[in-house]
Amino acid sequence: MAAVDSNSDLKPVGETQISSKTSVEMPFLDHLEELRWRILKSLAAVFVGSIFCFVFSDNLMKILTYPYEDAVHSMLTDDNSGPIDAIQEFLLRYRDAELSSIFTTPSIRETDVAIPPNRQLQSLRPMTYFFVTLQVAILGGVFLALPIVFHHFWRFVAPGLLVQERHLFLPVIGLSVGCFSFGGLIAYYIVLPLGLRFFLGLEPQDMTSQWAVDEYISFVLRLLLGFGLVFELPVISLLLAKLGVITPKLMRKFRRYAIVAIFMVAAIFTPPDPISQFLMALPLLGLYEISIWVAKLGSRSRSHNEADARA
Repeated sequence: MAAVDSNSDLKPVGETQISSKTSVEMPFLDHLEELRWRILKSLAAVFVGSIFCFVFSDNLMKILTYPYEDAVHSMLTDDNSGPIDAIQEFLLRYRDAELSSIFTTPSIRETDVAIPPNRQLQSLRPMTYFFVTLQVAILGGVFLALPIVFHHFWRFVAPGLLVQERHLFLPVIGLSVGCFSFGGLIAYYIVLPLGLRFFLGLEPQDMTSQWAVDEYISFVLRLLLGFGLVFELPVISLLLAKLGVITPKLMRKFRRYAIVAIFMVAAIFTPPDPISQFLMALPLLGLYEISIWVAKLGSRSRSHNEADARA
Protein backbone atom coordinates (compact mmCIF):
# COMPACT_ATOMS: atom_id res chain seq x y z
CA MET A 1 0.00 0.00 0.00
CA ALA A 2 1.40 3.36 -1.00
CA ALA A 3 2.23 5.73 1.81
CA VAL A 4 0.38 8.97 1.96
CA ASP A 5 2.49 12.06 2.34
CA SER A 6 1.60 14.00 5.47
CA ASN A 7 2.04 17.29 3.58
CA SER A 8 -0.30 16.21 0.80
CA ASP A 9 -3.47 18.16 0.03
CA LEU A 10 -5.54 14.96 0.25
CA LYS A 11 -7.75 15.46 3.33
CA PRO A 12 -11.15 14.22 4.34
CA VAL A 13 -14.00 16.34 3.07
CA GLY A 14 -15.11 17.50 6.50
CA GLU A 15 -11.56 18.48 7.48
CA THR A 16 -11.14 20.44 4.28
CA GLN A 17 -14.36 22.37 4.86
CA ILE A 18 -13.43 23.19 8.44
CA SER A 19 -9.94 24.28 7.59
CA SER A 20 -11.11 26.45 4.71
CA LYS A 21 -13.67 28.07 6.97
CA THR A 22 -11.28 28.75 9.81
CA SER A 23 -8.67 30.12 7.45
CA VAL A 24 -10.89 33.02 6.50
CA GLU A 25 -12.25 33.67 9.98
CA MET A 26 -11.14 36.91 11.53
CA PRO A 27 -9.82 37.05 15.10
CA PHE A 28 -11.91 38.77 17.71
CA LEU A 29 -9.58 41.75 18.04
CA ASP A 30 -9.62 42.23 14.28
CA HIS A 31 -13.42 42.28 14.42
CA LEU A 32 -13.27 45.01 17.04
CA GLU A 33 -10.78 46.96 14.95
CA GLU A 34 -12.98 46.72 11.87
CA LEU A 35 -16.04 47.74 13.91
CA ARG A 36 -14.14 50.73 15.28
CA TRP A 37 -13.23 51.95 11.81
CA ARG A 38 -16.76 51.42 10.53
CA ILE A 39 -18.14 53.49 13.40
CA LEU A 40 -15.55 56.22 12.89
CA LYS A 41 -16.33 56.45 9.18
CA SER A 42 -20.06 56.58 9.92
CA LEU A 43 -19.54 59.33 12.49
CA ALA A 44 -17.43 61.24 9.98
CA ALA A 45 -20.30 61.04 7.48
CA VAL A 46 -22.71 62.31 10.15
CA PHE A 47 -20.29 65.14 10.96
CA VAL A 48 -20.04 66.21 7.32
CA GLY A 49 -23.82 66.02 6.93
CA SER A 50 -24.29 68.06 10.10
CA ILE A 51 -21.96 70.80 8.81
CA PHE A 52 -23.92 70.89 5.56
CA CYS A 53 -27.22 71.15 7.44
CA PHE A 54 -25.78 73.81 9.76
CA VAL A 55 -24.94 75.97 6.74
CA PHE A 56 -28.57 75.70 5.60
CA SER A 57 -30.00 75.77 9.11
CA ASP A 58 -32.10 78.85 8.38
CA ASN A 59 -33.94 77.01 5.60
CA LEU A 60 -34.45 73.97 7.82
CA MET A 61 -35.81 76.14 10.61
CA LYS A 62 -38.26 77.73 8.17
CA ILE A 63 -39.47 74.28 7.15
CA LEU A 64 -39.94 73.19 10.77
CA THR A 65 -41.65 76.41 11.88
CA TYR A 66 -43.90 76.73 8.83
CA PRO A 67 -46.70 74.52 10.26
CA TYR A 68 -46.90 76.80 13.32
CA GLU A 69 -46.96 79.97 11.22
CA ASP A 70 -49.58 78.51 8.92
CA ALA A 71 -51.72 77.49 11.90
CA VAL A 72 -51.44 81.00 13.39
CA HIS A 73 -52.46 82.59 10.08
CA SER A 74 -55.38 80.20 9.88
CA MET A 75 -56.53 81.10 13.38
CA LEU A 76 -56.24 84.84 12.67
CA THR A 77 -58.14 84.50 9.41
CA ASP A 78 -60.95 82.57 11.10
CA ASP A 79 -61.08 85.09 13.97
CA ASN A 80 -59.67 82.64 16.54
CA SER A 81 -62.17 79.88 15.95
CA GLY A 82 -62.43 76.94 18.32
CA PRO A 83 -60.39 73.75 18.01
CA ILE A 84 -63.09 71.78 16.20
CA ASP A 85 -63.72 74.59 13.71
CA ALA A 86 -59.98 74.97 13.12
CA ILE A 87 -59.59 71.28 12.36
CA GLN A 88 -62.62 71.31 10.05
CA GLU A 89 -61.22 74.32 8.18
CA PHE A 90 -57.90 72.52 7.71
CA LEU A 91 -59.58 69.34 6.42
CA LEU A 92 -61.72 71.35 4.01
CA ARG A 93 -58.58 73.03 2.68
CA TYR A 94 -57.05 69.63 1.98
CA ARG A 95 -60.25 68.47 0.32
CA ASP A 96 -60.43 71.46 -2.02
CA ALA A 97 -56.69 71.92 -2.68
CA GLU A 98 -54.77 70.31 -5.52
CA LEU A 99 -52.21 67.64 -4.70
CA SER A 100 -49.32 69.73 -6.03
CA SER A 101 -50.21 72.68 -3.80
CA ILE A 102 -50.48 70.50 -0.69
CA PHE A 103 -46.94 69.14 -0.99
CA THR A 104 -45.28 72.37 -2.08
CA THR A 105 -42.02 72.99 -0.22
CA PRO A 106 -42.99 75.13 2.79
CA SER A 107 -39.76 77.12 2.77
CA ILE A 108 -40.59 78.74 -0.58
CA ARG A 109 -44.21 79.58 0.22
CA GLU A 110 -44.86 83.24 0.91
CA THR A 111 -47.48 84.54 3.29
CA ASP A 112 -49.17 87.90 2.85
CA VAL A 113 -49.67 88.65 6.53
CA ALA A 114 -46.86 88.77 9.06
CA ILE A 115 -47.24 86.96 12.36
CA PRO A 116 -48.14 89.33 15.20
CA PRO A 117 -45.33 89.87 17.74
CA ASN A 118 -47.40 88.27 20.51
CA ARG A 119 -47.63 85.06 18.45
CA GLN A 120 -44.01 84.70 17.41
CA LEU A 121 -41.85 81.94 18.83
CA GLN A 122 -39.57 83.25 21.54
CA SER A 123 -36.13 82.41 22.91
CA LEU A 124 -35.97 82.39 26.70
CA ARG A 125 -32.21 81.93 27.14
CA PRO A 126 -29.16 83.53 25.46
CA MET A 127 -27.99 80.37 23.68
CA THR A 128 -31.39 78.82 22.98
CA TYR A 129 -31.42 79.43 19.24
CA PHE A 130 -27.83 78.20 18.87
CA PHE A 131 -28.61 74.90 20.61
CA VAL A 132 -31.83 74.49 18.62
CA THR A 133 -29.93 75.08 15.37
CA LEU A 134 -27.27 72.61 16.47
CA GLN A 135 -29.92 70.00 17.29
CA VAL A 136 -31.59 70.41 13.91
CA ALA A 137 -28.22 70.26 12.12
CA ILE A 138 -27.19 67.05 13.89
CA LEU A 139 -30.48 65.28 13.18
CA GLY A 140 -30.35 66.46 9.59
CA GLY A 141 -26.78 65.18 9.32
CA VAL A 142 -27.86 61.79 10.64
CA PHE A 143 -30.60 61.60 8.01
CA LEU A 144 -28.23 62.59 5.19
CA ALA A 145 -25.61 60.09 6.36
CA LEU A 146 -28.03 57.14 6.59
CA PRO A 147 -26.96 55.61 3.23
CA ILE A 148 -23.29 55.66 4.29
CA VAL A 149 -24.11 54.34 7.77
CA PHE A 150 -26.17 51.50 6.29
CA HIS A 151 -23.36 50.76 3.83
CA HIS A 152 -20.77 50.33 6.59
CA PHE A 153 -23.21 48.33 8.68
CA TRP A 154 -23.81 46.05 5.71
CA ARG A 155 -20.09 45.64 5.03
CA PHE A 156 -19.54 44.64 8.65
CA VAL A 157 -22.36 42.07 9.03
CA ALA A 158 -22.45 40.67 5.46
CA PRO A 159 -19.60 38.13 5.92
CA GLY A 160 -21.51 36.46 8.75
CA LEU A 161 -24.85 36.18 6.93
CA LEU A 162 -26.23 33.30 4.91
CA VAL A 163 -26.95 33.74 1.21
CA GLN A 164 -30.70 34.04 1.83
CA GLU A 165 -30.13 36.62 4.56
CA ARG A 166 -27.85 38.68 2.33
CA HIS A 167 -30.54 38.87 -0.36
CA LEU A 168 -33.06 39.95 2.28
CA PHE A 169 -30.95 42.60 3.98
CA LEU A 170 -30.70 45.21 1.23
CA PRO A 171 -34.44 45.28 0.34
CA VAL A 172 -35.27 45.62 4.04
CA ILE A 173 -32.92 48.59 4.33
CA GLY A 174 -34.53 50.27 1.33
CA LEU A 175 -38.04 49.66 2.66
CA SER A 176 -37.00 50.96 6.08
CA VAL A 177 -35.81 54.28 4.67
CA GLY A 178 -38.95 54.60 2.53
CA CYS A 179 -41.35 53.80 5.39
CA PHE A 180 -39.51 56.13 7.78
CA SER A 181 -39.70 58.99 5.27
CA PHE A 182 -43.37 58.31 4.55
CA GLY A 183 -44.20 58.34 8.27
CA GLY A 184 -42.37 61.64 8.70
CA LEU A 185 -44.30 63.17 5.79
CA ILE A 186 -47.61 62.03 7.25
CA ALA A 187 -46.68 63.63 10.58
CA TYR A 188 -45.51 66.88 8.96
CA TYR A 189 -48.33 67.47 6.49
CA ILE A 190 -51.31 66.06 8.41
CA VAL A 191 -50.81 65.27 12.09
CA LEU A 192 -48.70 68.31 13.04
CA PRO A 193 -51.04 70.92 11.45
CA LEU A 194 -54.07 69.26 13.04
CA GLY A 195 -52.44 69.19 16.46
CA LEU A 196 -51.25 72.80 16.28
CA ARG A 197 -54.68 74.05 15.24
CA PHE A 198 -56.25 72.11 18.08
CA PHE A 199 -53.86 73.55 20.69
CA LEU A 200 -54.19 77.11 19.39
CA GLY A 201 -57.96 76.78 19.21
CA LEU A 202 -58.11 75.88 22.90
CA GLU A 203 -56.82 79.31 23.92
CA PRO A 204 -59.61 81.66 25.05
CA GLN A 205 -60.14 85.11 23.56
CA ASP A 206 -58.62 86.94 26.53
CA MET A 207 -55.39 84.91 26.63
CA THR A 208 -52.41 84.79 24.26
CA SER A 209 -49.48 82.45 24.78
CA GLN A 210 -46.02 82.70 23.26
CA TRP A 211 -44.40 79.33 22.69
CA ALA A 212 -40.69 78.78 23.35
CA VAL A 213 -38.81 77.91 20.17
CA ASP A 214 -36.76 75.12 21.77
CA GLU A 215 -39.86 73.38 23.14
CA TYR A 216 -41.64 73.74 19.81
CA ILE A 217 -38.73 72.31 17.81
CA SER A 218 -38.37 69.44 20.29
CA PHE A 219 -42.09 68.74 19.94
CA VAL A 220 -41.87 68.70 16.12
CA LEU A 221 -38.74 66.52 15.98
CA ARG A 222 -40.17 64.05 18.49
CA LEU A 223 -43.38 63.81 16.48
CA LEU A 224 -41.51 63.28 13.19
CA LEU A 225 -39.21 60.71 14.77
CA GLY A 226 -42.09 58.89 16.43
CA PHE A 227 -44.11 58.58 13.23
CA GLY A 228 -41.05 57.54 11.28
CA LEU A 229 -40.35 54.74 13.75
CA VAL A 230 -43.90 53.43 14.03
CA PHE A 231 -44.16 53.24 10.23
CA GLU A 232 -41.34 50.69 10.38
CA LEU A 233 -43.77 48.11 11.77
CA PRO A 234 -44.60 46.45 8.41
CA VAL A 235 -40.89 46.20 7.54
CA ILE A 236 -40.07 44.63 10.90
CA SER A 237 -42.95 42.19 10.49
CA LEU A 238 -41.74 41.21 7.03
CA LEU A 239 -38.21 40.61 8.29
CA LEU A 240 -39.30 38.57 11.31
CA ALA A 241 -41.72 36.54 9.20
CA LYS A 242 -39.00 35.81 6.66
CA LEU A 243 -36.75 34.61 9.47
CA GLY A 244 -39.54 32.47 10.95
CA VAL A 245 -39.75 34.40 14.24
CA ILE A 246 -43.41 35.44 13.95
CA THR A 247 -46.42 34.18 12.02
CA PRO A 248 -49.73 35.83 11.06
CA LYS A 249 -51.53 33.47 13.45
CA LEU A 250 -49.33 34.62 16.32
CA MET A 251 -49.96 38.30 15.50
CA ARG A 252 -53.73 37.75 15.44
CA LYS A 253 -53.53 35.94 18.77
CA PHE A 254 -51.75 38.85 20.45
CA ARG A 255 -53.83 41.58 18.78
CA ARG A 256 -55.47 42.72 22.04
CA TYR A 257 -52.10 43.06 23.74
CA ALA A 258 -50.74 44.90 20.71
CA ILE A 259 -53.55 47.46 20.97
CA VAL A 260 -52.54 48.26 24.56
CA ALA A 261 -48.87 48.49 23.52
CA ILE A 262 -49.78 50.78 20.61
CA PHE A 263 -51.48 53.30 22.89
CA MET A 264 -48.52 53.14 25.28
CA VAL A 265 -46.09 53.89 22.44
CA ALA A 266 -48.33 56.73 21.24
CA ALA A 267 -48.33 58.19 24.74
CA ILE A 268 -44.52 58.11 24.82
CA PHE A 269 -43.93 59.82 21.48
CA THR A 270 -46.71 62.42 21.71
CA PRO A 271 -47.48 65.26 24.13
CA PRO A 272 -49.62 64.39 27.18
CA ASP A 273 -52.98 64.96 25.56
CA PRO A 274 -55.52 62.46 24.17
CA ILE A 275 -55.79 64.12 20.75
CA SER A 276 -52.13 63.67 19.78
CA GLN A 277 -52.13 60.17 21.22
CA PHE A 278 -55.17 59.24 19.14
CA LEU A 279 -53.66 60.77 15.99
CA MET A 280 -50.64 58.48 16.35
CA ALA A 281 -52.46 55.40 17.64
CA LEU A 282 -55.02 55.36 14.80
CA PRO A 283 -52.53 54.88 11.92
CA LEU A 284 -50.50 52.52 14.09
CA LEU A 285 -53.54 50.28 14.52
CA GLY A 286 -53.95 50.24 10.76
CA LEU A 287 -50.26 49.47 10.34
CA TYR A 288 -50.59 46.50 12.66
CA GLU A 289 -53.33 45.03 10.48
CA ILE A 290 -51.21 45.69 7.39
CA SER A 291 -48.29 43.99 9.14
CA ILE A 292 -50.38 40.84 9.59
CA TRP A 293 -50.95 40.74 5.85
CA VAL A 294 -47.25 41.45 5.18
CA ALA A 295 -46.23 38.71 7.62
CA LYS A 296 -48.54 36.33 5.75
CA LEU A 297 -46.71 37.08 2.50
CA GLY A 298 -43.34 36.68 4.22
CA SER A 299 -44.29 33.34 5.77
CA ARG A 300 -45.63 32.07 2.45
CA SER A 301 -42.40 33.05 0.68
CA ARG A 302 -40.34 31.39 3.42
CA SER A 303 -42.36 28.17 3.06
CA HIS A 304 -41.75 28.13 -0.69
CA ASN A 305 -38.00 28.63 -0.16
CA GLU A 306 -37.85 25.78 2.34
CA ALA A 307 -39.76 23.52 -0.05
CA ASP A 308 -37.37 24.36 -2.88
CA ALA A 309 -34.40 23.69 -0.60
CA ARG A 310 -35.74 20.25 0.34
CA ALA A 311 -36.39 19.45 -3.32
